[in-house]
Amino acid sequence: MSIMNIAPSTRDINDVLEFTVSNGAEFVELFFENRQVCSVLLEDSRAEKISKGRDAGFGLRIVNAGSTAYGYSNVISGKEMMRLSRDVLDKIKSGKGDFVIPGNIKKGHVTGIVMPAEEVSLEDKIAIAFAADRIARDVSEEIAQVSVRYGESLQHVEIFNSEGVAVGDERRQILFNITVVASDGSDLQSAYRSVGGRKGYEFLSPGLLENLAREAAAGAVRMLHAPRVSGGSMKVVLGSEAGGTMVHEAIGHGLEGDSVSKEQSVYSGRVGDKVASELVSVVDDATLTGRRGSYVFDDEGYPASRTLLVDKGVLKGYMHSRCSAERLGTSSTGNARRESFRYRPIVRMSNTMIVPREDDPDSIISSVEDGLYVARMGGGQVDTATGDFVFKVNEGYKIKNGKIDSPVRGATLIGNGPGILKQIDMVGNDPGFGIGSCGKDGQHVPVSDAQPTLRIPSITVGGEA
Repeated sequence: MSIMNIAPSTRDINDVLEFTVSNGAEFVELFFENRQVCSVLLEDSRAEKISKGRDAGFGLRIVNAGSTAYGYSNVISGKEMMRLSRDVLDKIKSGKGDFVIPGNIKKGHVTGIVMPAEEVSLEDKIAIAFAADRIARDVSEEIAQVSVRYGESLQHVEIFNSEGVAVGDERRQILFNITVVASDGSDLQSAYRSVGGRKGYEFLSPGLLENLAREAAAGAVRMLHAPRVSGGSMKVVLGSEAGGTMVHEAIGHGLEGDSVSKEQSVYSGRVGDKVASELVSVVDDATLTGRRGSYVFDDEGYPASRTLLVDKGVLKGYMHSRCSAERLGTSSTGNARRESFRYRPIVRMSNTMIVPREDDPDSIISSVEDGLYVARMGGGQVDTATGDFVFKVNEGYKIKNGKIDSPVRGATLIGNGPGILKQIDMVGNDPGFGIGSCGKDGQHVPVSDAQPTLRIPSITVGGEA
């Protein structure tokens, strides 16, 4: 079902843009959104929450001399647009700008969709959640809790501004995740698996969901019986299935242009500097087909792009929005994103990854006599000003004599992003993607992160033993 053409008439849009510029706006932008969602939450083998809905509205942003004023409304009409224009103009110092009439709207959409999720019955979506719950519980008598979540969204945005931009983008998302808790009566351990992206419902095949449920349940049971890891400095191998927490937290946020332009990043002013091992190249790529962080146009109307951030260890550039690029005298990379029409756009990652190289993953593991293999990463925190980070390891294993050995639990990785990235001395040929929703300044947007298998010669591992 299409939800295209959500904005009012072209005449109303042009009238509001021209009025706003003529009354003191240097730059004005209209962002329209229509979103329909469906979600199913299953807990303790019962449907805990089922929801379907639609949300629509628009935001109006004025930028004068680097300062921003923003307002929004869920009433989409020419009259409301004009009212909001006057209101936002009152919030910002007057400037002087030019008005370019937007041309014909350019529209992007998701390709390769066989079965649109919104055309599948709610009963079918509930049924796959129950099926995953049953599969997980059948793995072991020690499975104590299972939580299954299905979600989908179909978002259409249209963006017009006083510089002549007129674009639209259709964005589909589908998400399925499962959390399993295992218990022996005195202790609890959990495991989590998640899949999704800009895909159709056909992506959620029975085989995929069965593997997801079994892996999560088996992982929880393994961690339940795993000894607590002893901390210390050691060699660490990050598996490609660990997710991209390392690239996302250790360097990704630090390369977002807003923090860079405000000199709040350890990478500010360092283009041309060596910031990582020569084996490490980093890109942010919103053009990848089907990935959770992909789009055709960003939320300012700039085309999505593949941005080379680090090339063989050397910092090449940053991710930018219109405003951050203007502050640093460069061009937007198409990385302006917002959670919804209620928020102004800010610089965000899309699909961020360490580029794979030629090392065989098995040879990386066999090169370590004694160390830690990280199979699954958890959440993390980073100070963008210093690069210091702490990451949780959800699923880890000892490496002994070049082989993955027994599971361990309770590990954290503690270090400094630039320092650790400079240490990486082996990079695999097996890129693996992790997905999630990234939070920043009170907003959450869908992202994916990727890395191949990596070897870090020495990193501090925090332990519970």
